[in-house]
Amino acid sequence: MKRTTLVLFLACFDMLCSQSIEFRNYDGFFSVGTMKNRTASTTLFDIDNDGDLDALVANGRHWAEQNYIFYNNGKGAFKTGQPIGRWLDASYAIGVGDFNGDGYHDIAVANDNTPNQIHWGAENQQFKEPTLFGNENTPSRNLTVSDVDQDGDLDLILANRRAPNEICLNDGKGNFDNVLFFGNDTDQTLQVEVVDINGDGHLDLITAERNRKNQIFLNNGQTQFMKGMEFGAENDVTRSIAIADFNKDGNLDVLVGNLNAKNAIYFGSKKEPFEKGHEFGEKLATASIAVADINSDGFLDIAEGNAEAPNYVYMGNKNGTYTQLPLSKEMKADTYNVTLGDLNNDGLIDIIESNSDEWNLYYLTKNK
Repeated sequence: MKRTTLVLFLACFDMLCSQSIEFRNYDGFFSVGTMKNRTASTTLFDIDNDGDLDALVANGRHWAEQNYIFYNNGKGAFKTGQPIGRWLDASYAIGVGDFNGDGYHDIAVANDNTPNQIHWGAENQQFKEPTLFGNENTPSRNLTVSDVDQDGDLDLILANRRAPNEICLNDGKGNFDNVLFFGNDTDQTLQVEVVDINGDGHLDLITAERNRKNQIFLNNGQTQFMKGMEFGAENDVTRSIAIADFNKDGNLDVLVGNLNAKNAIYFGSKKEPFEKGHEFGEKLATASIAVADINSDGFLDIAEGNAEAPNYVYMGNKNGTYTQLPLSKEMKADTYNVTLGDLNNDGLIDIIESNSDEWNLYYLTKNK
Protein backbone atom coordinates (compact mmCIF):
# COMPACT_ATOMS: atom_id res chain seq x y z
CA MET A 1 0.00 0.00 0.00
CA LYS A 2 1.38 3.41 -0.92
CA ARG A 3 1.29 6.08 1.75
CA THR A 4 -0.41 8.47 -0.59
CA THR A 5 -3.46 6.23 -0.70
CA LEU A 6 -3.96 6.26 3.08
CA VAL A 7 -6.64 8.96 3.13
CA LEU A 8 -8.93 9.31 6.11
CA PHE A 9 -12.55 9.95 5.21
CA LEU A 10 -14.22 11.52 8.22
CA ALA A 11 -17.83 11.06 7.18
CA CYS A 12 -19.83 7.89 7.46
CA PHE A 13 -20.72 7.62 3.76
CA ASP A 14 -17.97 5.12 2.96
CA MET A 15 -19.54 2.11 1.25
CA LEU A 16 -17.24 -0.47 2.82
CA CYS A 17 -17.60 -3.01 5.61
CA SER A 18 -17.16 -0.65 8.55
CA GLN A 19 -20.72 0.55 7.98
CA SER A 20 -21.99 -2.80 9.31
CA ILE A 21 -20.53 -2.22 12.79
CA GLU A 22 -22.16 -0.51 15.75
CA PHE A 23 -21.14 0.06 19.36
CA ARG A 24 -23.88 -0.73 21.89
CA ASN A 25 -24.06 0.78 25.35
CA TYR A 26 -27.83 1.17 25.89
CA ASP A 27 -27.68 4.71 27.33
CA GLY A 28 -25.18 3.94 30.07
CA PHE A 29 -26.43 0.48 31.04
CA PHE A 30 -23.02 -1.01 30.28
CA SER A 31 -20.75 0.49 32.92
CA VAL A 32 -17.85 -0.82 34.98
CA GLY A 33 -19.26 -0.02 38.39
CA THR A 34 -21.33 3.07 39.10
CA MET A 35 -18.84 5.25 41.02
CA LYS A 36 -17.96 8.60 39.51
CA ASN A 37 -14.29 8.43 40.37
CA ARG A 38 -11.41 10.36 38.85
CA THR A 39 -10.46 7.31 36.83
CA ALA A 40 -7.15 7.36 34.97
CA SER A 41 -7.17 3.96 33.25
CA THR A 42 -8.66 0.49 33.01
CA THR A 43 -6.58 -2.65 32.49
CA LEU A 44 -8.17 -5.77 31.03
CA PHE A 45 -6.81 -9.10 32.28
CA ASP A 46 -8.24 -12.53 33.11
CA ILE A 47 -7.15 -12.28 36.70
CA ASP A 48 -9.37 -15.10 38.00
CA ASN A 49 -8.42 -17.52 35.17
CA ASP A 50 -12.00 -18.24 34.13
CA GLY A 51 -11.56 -17.50 30.42
CA ASP A 52 -12.83 -13.92 30.21
CA LEU A 53 -11.36 -10.45 30.64
CA ASP A 54 -11.79 -8.71 33.97
CA ALA A 55 -11.43 -4.95 34.49
CA LEU A 56 -8.92 -3.44 36.91
CA VAL A 57 -9.67 0.25 37.41
CA ALA A 58 -7.03 2.79 38.54
CA ASN A 59 -8.62 5.75 40.30
CA GLY A 60 -7.53 9.02 41.84
CA ARG A 61 -4.79 10.50 39.63
CA HIS A 62 -3.76 13.38 41.97
CA TRP A 63 -6.23 12.49 44.73
CA ALA A 64 -6.67 9.52 47.06
CA GLU A 65 -9.32 7.09 45.79
CA GLN A 66 -9.98 3.36 45.86
CA ASN A 67 -8.87 1.06 43.04
CA TYR A 68 -11.04 -1.92 42.09
CA ILE A 69 -11.21 -5.27 40.32
CA PHE A 70 -14.50 -5.90 38.51
CA TYR A 71 -15.07 -9.51 37.47
CA ASN A 72 -16.54 -10.43 34.09
CA ASN A 73 -19.43 -12.90 34.30
CA GLY A 74 -18.44 -14.42 30.95
CA LYS A 75 -21.10 -12.53 29.02
CA GLY A 76 -19.51 -9.11 29.03
CA ALA A 77 -21.07 -7.85 32.28
CA PHE A 78 -19.28 -6.86 35.48
CA LYS A 79 -21.56 -7.95 38.31
CA THR A 80 -19.05 -8.54 41.10
CA GLY A 81 -15.89 -6.83 42.28
CA GLN A 82 -13.53 -6.10 45.11
CA PRO A 83 -11.22 -3.28 46.19
CA ILE A 84 -7.53 -3.51 45.40
CA GLY A 85 -5.82 -3.09 48.75
CA ARG A 86 -7.14 -1.35 51.84
CA TRP A 87 -5.54 2.04 51.21
CA LEU A 88 -6.71 4.82 48.95
CA ASP A 89 -4.10 5.92 46.42
CA ALA A 90 -3.56 8.59 43.79
CA SER A 91 -3.30 6.03 41.01
CA TYR A 92 -2.73 6.34 37.29
CA ALA A 93 -2.13 2.83 35.98
CA ILE A 94 -2.33 -0.86 36.84
CA GLY A 95 -0.25 -3.73 35.46
CA VAL A 96 -0.85 -7.45 36.03
CA GLY A 97 1.40 -10.50 35.84
CA ASP A 98 2.94 -13.32 37.86
CA PHE A 99 5.94 -11.30 39.00
CA ASN A 100 7.35 -13.80 41.53
CA GLY A 101 6.64 -17.05 39.65
CA ASP A 102 4.33 -18.58 42.27
CA GLY A 103 1.46 -19.22 39.86
CA TYR A 104 -0.75 -16.36 41.06
CA HIS A 105 -1.39 -13.07 39.28
CA ASP A 106 -0.02 -10.02 41.02
CA ILE A 107 -1.13 -6.39 40.64
CA ALA A 108 1.29 -3.47 40.25
CA VAL A 109 -0.05 0.06 40.75
CA ALA A 110 1.65 3.26 39.57
CA ASN A 111 0.86 6.29 41.75
CA ASP A 112 1.36 10.05 41.65
CA ASN A 113 3.82 11.27 44.29
CA THR A 114 3.05 8.38 46.60
CA PRO A 115 4.80 4.99 46.65
CA ASN A 116 4.04 2.50 43.87
CA GLN A 117 2.77 -0.83 45.14
CA ILE A 118 2.62 -4.51 44.19
CA HIS A 119 -0.30 -6.50 45.59
CA TRP A 120 0.75 -10.15 45.69
CA GLY A 121 -1.78 -12.71 44.50
CA ALA A 122 -2.82 -15.70 46.60
CA GLU A 123 -5.55 -18.36 46.60
CA ASN A 124 -9.22 -17.54 45.98
CA GLN A 125 -8.57 -14.01 44.66
CA GLN A 126 -7.02 -12.91 47.89
CA PHE A 127 -4.04 -10.56 47.91
CA LYS A 128 -1.24 -10.28 50.44
CA GLU A 129 -0.03 -7.01 51.93
CA PRO A 130 1.62 -4.91 49.22
CA THR A 131 5.29 -4.11 48.83
CA LEU A 132 6.77 -1.05 47.17
CA PHE A 133 8.70 -0.68 43.92
CA GLY A 134 10.48 2.14 42.15
CA ASN A 135 11.51 5.43 43.67
CA GLU A 136 9.20 6.73 46.34
CA ASN A 137 7.09 9.80 45.71
CA THR A 138 7.74 10.15 41.99
CA PRO A 139 5.04 11.58 39.70
CA SER A 140 4.27 8.35 37.83
CA ARG A 141 1.82 8.63 34.96
CA ASN A 142 1.86 5.20 33.36
CA LEU A 143 3.08 1.65 33.83
CA THR A 144 4.21 -0.94 31.28
CA VAL A 145 4.73 -4.63 32.05
CA SER A 146 7.31 -6.26 29.78
CA ASP A 147 10.32 -8.56 29.88
CA VAL A 148 12.47 -5.67 28.73
CA ASP A 149 15.80 -7.42 29.42
CA GLN A 150 14.48 -10.69 27.90
CA ASP A 151 15.58 -12.87 30.82
CA GLY A 152 12.28 -14.70 31.20
CA ASP A 153 10.55 -12.63 33.90
CA LEU A 154 8.35 -9.53 33.87
CA ASP A 155 9.84 -6.10 34.50
CA LEU A 156 8.04 -2.84 35.33
CA ILE A 157 8.60 0.38 33.38
CA LEU A 158 7.37 3.64 34.91
CA ALA A 159 6.62 6.76 32.88
CA ASN A 160 7.28 9.75 35.13
CA ARG A 161 6.41 13.39 34.61
CA ARG A 162 9.25 15.79 35.49
CA ALA A 163 11.41 12.95 36.80
CA PRO A 164 13.60 10.33 35.11
CA ASN A 165 11.68 7.30 33.89
CA GLU A 166 12.37 3.99 35.63
CA ILE A 167 12.97 0.43 34.49
CA CYS A 168 12.48 -1.79 37.54
CA LEU A 169 14.22 -5.06 36.66
CA ASN A 170 12.84 -8.26 38.11
CA ASP A 171 15.33 -10.71 39.61
CA GLY A 172 12.95 -13.59 38.81
CA LYS A 173 11.61 -13.76 42.36
CA GLY A 174 9.59 -10.56 42.34
CA ASN A 175 12.31 -8.27 43.68
CA PHE A 176 12.67 -4.99 41.76
CA ASP A 177 15.62 -3.42 43.56
CA ASN A 178 17.67 -3.01 40.37
CA VAL A 179 16.37 0.21 38.80
CA LEU A 180 17.63 1.72 35.54
CA PHE A 181 16.79 5.28 34.53
CA PHE A 182 16.23 6.94 31.18
CA GLY A 183 15.21 10.46 30.28
CA ASN A 184 15.78 13.33 32.70
CA ASP A 185 13.98 15.40 35.29
CA THR A 186 12.79 17.98 32.75
CA ASP A 187 11.03 15.43 30.54
CA GLN A 188 7.29 15.06 30.98
CA THR A 189 6.78 11.46 29.92
CA LEU A 190 3.18 10.24 29.90
CA GLN A 191 3.56 6.77 28.39
CA VAL A 192 6.26 4.26 27.46
CA GLU A 193 5.81 1.53 24.85
CA VAL A 194 8.26 -1.40 24.70
CA VAL A 195 8.89 -2.84 21.23
CA ASP A 196 11.74 -3.80 18.92
CA ILE A 197 11.30 -0.74 16.74
CA ASN A 198 14.40 -1.21 14.57
CA GLY A 199 14.25 -4.99 14.13
CA ASP A 200 17.60 -5.82 15.74
CA GLY A 201 16.14 -8.34 18.21
CA HIS A 202 16.35 -6.04 21.25
CA LEU A 203 13.43 -4.27 22.91
CA ASP A 204 13.45 -0.48 22.62
CA LEU A 205 11.51 2.25 24.42
CA ILE A 206 9.18 4.76 22.74
CA THR A 207 7.83 7.61 24.86
CA ALA A 208 4.92 10.02 24.66
CA GLU A 209 6.11 13.43 25.80
CA ARG A 210 4.40 16.62 26.89
CA ASN A 211 5.74 19.88 25.40
CA ARG A 212 8.69 18.33 23.62
CA LYS A 213 9.36 15.85 20.83
CA ASN A 214 8.57 12.22 21.52
CA GLN A 215 11.57 10.00 22.15
CA ILE A 216 12.89 6.64 20.95
CA PHE A 217 15.52 5.01 23.19
CA LEU A 218 17.38 2.23 21.40
CA ASN A 219 18.58 -0.86 23.27
CA ASN A 220 22.23 -1.70 22.61
CA GLY A 221 21.67 -5.36 23.50
CA GLN A 222 22.93 -5.00 27.06
CA THR A 223 19.78 -3.33 28.43
CA GLN A 224 21.36 0.05 27.99
CA PHE A 225 19.09 2.57 26.32
CA MET A 226 20.57 5.33 24.22
CA LYS A 227 18.46 8.18 22.85
CA GLY A 228 18.20 7.34 19.18
CA MET A 229 15.46 9.34 17.52
CA GLU A 230 12.89 12.05 18.12
CA PHE A 231 9.60 12.60 16.33
CA GLY A 232 6.68 14.98 16.55
CA ALA A 233 6.56 18.71 17.14
CA GLU A 234 8.36 20.41 20.00
CA ASN A 235 5.19 22.01 21.39
CA ASP A 236 2.86 19.02 20.99
CA VAL A 237 1.27 17.53 24.09
CA THR A 238 1.31 13.84 23.20
CA ARG A 239 -0.69 11.94 25.79
CA SER A 240 -0.75 8.50 24.21
CA ILE A 241 1.00 6.35 21.62
CA ALA A 242 0.32 3.00 19.95
CA ILE A 243 2.60 0.89 17.76
CA ALA A 244 1.48 -1.08 14.68
CA ASP A 245 2.25 -1.59 10.99
CA PHE A 246 -0.57 0.52 9.58
CA ASN A 247 0.48 0.52 5.92
CA LYS A 248 1.62 -3.12 5.89
CA ASP A 249 5.10 -2.37 4.58
CA GLY A 250 6.85 -4.52 7.18
CA ASN A 251 7.95 -1.57 9.33
CA LEU A 252 6.37 -0.56 12.61
CA ASP A 253 4.61 2.82 12.70
CA VAL A 254 3.76 5.06 15.67
CA LEU A 255 0.30 6.50 16.23
CA VAL A 256 0.16 9.54 18.51
CA GLY A 257 -2.77 11.10 20.37
CA ASN A 258 -2.35 14.81 21.05
CA LEU A 259 -4.03 17.38 23.26
CA ASN A 260 -3.36 20.46 21.17
CA ALA A 261 -2.79 19.10 17.67
CA LYS A 262 -4.38 16.60 15.32
CA ASN A 263 -3.59 12.96 15.97
CA ALA A 264 -1.22 11.44 13.46
CA ILE A 265 0.59 8.36 12.23
CA TYR A 266 4.37 8.50 11.94
CA PHE A 267 5.53 5.92 9.43
CA GLY A 268 8.51 3.72 10.11
CA SER A 269 11.03 2.83 7.44
CA LYS A 270 14.52 1.45 7.07
CA LYS A 271 15.84 4.97 7.39
CA GLU A 272 15.64 7.37 10.31
CA PRO A 273 13.92 9.38 11.69
CA PHE A 274 10.20 8.55 11.64
CA GLU A 275 8.31 10.56 9.06
CA LYS A 276 4.95 12.15 9.80
CA GLY A 277 2.33 10.51 7.64
CA HIS A 278 -1.34 11.31 7.97
CA GLU A 279 -3.20 13.46 10.42
CA PHE A 280 -6.75 12.42 11.09
CA GLY A 281 -9.91 13.50 12.82
CA GLU A 282 -10.51 16.88 14.35
CA LYS A 283 -8.16 18.87 16.56
CA LEU A 284 -9.46 17.54 19.88
CA ALA A 285 -8.04 17.01 23.37
CA THR A 286 -7.12 13.36 22.93
CA ALA A 287 -5.86 11.67 26.09
CA SER A 288 -5.76 8.08 24.86
CA ILE A 289 -5.33 6.18 21.62
CA ALA A 290 -5.61 2.42 21.03
CA VAL A 291 -5.30 0.12 18.01
CA ALA A 292 -6.81 -3.27 17.16
CA ASP A 293 -8.69 -5.05 14.39
CA ILE A 294 -12.02 -4.36 16.09
CA ASN A 295 -14.31 -6.09 13.59
CA SER A 296 -11.91 -8.89 12.57
CA ASP A 297 -11.80 -7.88 8.91
CA GLY A 298 -8.01 -7.90 8.64
CA PHE A 299 -7.56 -4.11 8.85
CA LEU A 300 -6.43 -2.10 11.85
CA ASP A 301 -8.90 0.25 13.53
CA ILE A 302 -8.19 3.17 15.86
CA ALA A 303 -10.07 4.13 19.06
CA GLU A 304 -9.71 7.67 20.36
CA GLY A 305 -10.53 8.93 23.87
CA ASN A 306 -11.20 12.68 24.13
CA ALA A 307 -11.94 15.30 26.76
CA GLU A 308 -15.29 17.11 26.57
CA ALA A 309 -16.00 15.73 23.11
CA PRO A 310 -17.34 12.45 21.72
CA ASN A 311 -14.95 9.53 21.55
CA TYR A 312 -14.42 8.17 18.05
CA VAL A 313 -13.45 4.96 16.33
CA TYR A 314 -11.75 5.05 12.93
CA MET A 315 -12.60 1.83 11.11
CA GLY A 316 -9.96 0.70 8.66
CA ASN A 317 -11.17 -0.20 5.18
CA LYS A 318 -9.78 -2.41 2.43
CA ASN A 319 -8.78 0.50 0.20
CA GLY A 320 -6.68 2.19 2.90
CA THR A 321 -9.31 4.70 4.01
CA TYR A 322 -10.81 5.06 7.46
CA THR A 323 -14.42 5.72 8.45
CA GLN A 324 -15.08 7.81 11.55
CA LEU A 325 -17.77 6.48 13.90
CA PRO A 326 -18.68 7.98 17.30
CA LEU A 327 -19.04 5.73 20.32
CA SER A 328 -21.85 8.01 21.45
CA LYS A 329 -22.79 11.33 19.86
CA GLU A 330 -24.29 12.60 23.11
CA MET A 331 -21.52 11.56 25.50
CA LYS A 332 -18.86 14.24 26.05
CA ALA A 333 -17.03 13.10 29.16
CA ASP A 334 -13.46 13.73 30.22
CA THR A 335 -12.04 10.42 28.97
CA TYR A 336 -8.55 9.61 30.21
CA ASN A 337 -8.17 6.16 28.69
CA VAL A 338 -9.68 3.83 26.10
CA THR A 339 -9.05 0.10 26.46
CA LEU A 340 -9.77 -2.61 23.88
CA GLY A 341 -10.64 -6.27 24.42
CA ASP A 342 -13.23 -8.94 23.59
CA LEU A 343 -15.41 -8.71 26.69
CA ASN A 344 -18.12 -11.20 25.68
CA ASN A 345 -15.98 -13.66 23.67
CA ASP A 346 -17.84 -13.13 20.40
CA GLY A 347 -14.73 -12.51 18.31
CA LEU A 348 -15.23 -8.74 18.10
CA ILE A 349 -13.19 -6.22 20.08
CA ASP A 350 -15.12 -4.12 22.58
CA ILE A 351 -14.21 -0.72 24.04
CA ILE A 352 -14.01 0.58 27.62
CA GLU A 353 -13.68 4.30 28.30
CA SER A 354 -12.21 5.46 31.63
CA ASN A 355 -13.82 8.76 32.58
CA SER A 356 -13.17 11.42 35.19
CA ASP A 357 -16.12 12.18 37.48
CA GLU A 358 -18.39 10.08 35.29
CA TRP A 359 -19.28 6.42 34.94
CA ASN A 360 -16.74 4.25 33.15
CA LEU A 361 -18.76 3.04 30.18
CA TYR A 362 -18.12 0.16 27.83
CA TYR A 363 -19.44 -0.53 24.36
CA LEU A 364 -20.03 -3.99 22.90
CA THR A 365 -19.17 -4.18 19.21
CA LYS A 366 -21.93 -5.75 17.14
CA ASN A 367 -22.58 -6.48 13.50
CA LYS A 368 -25.70 -4.72 12.29
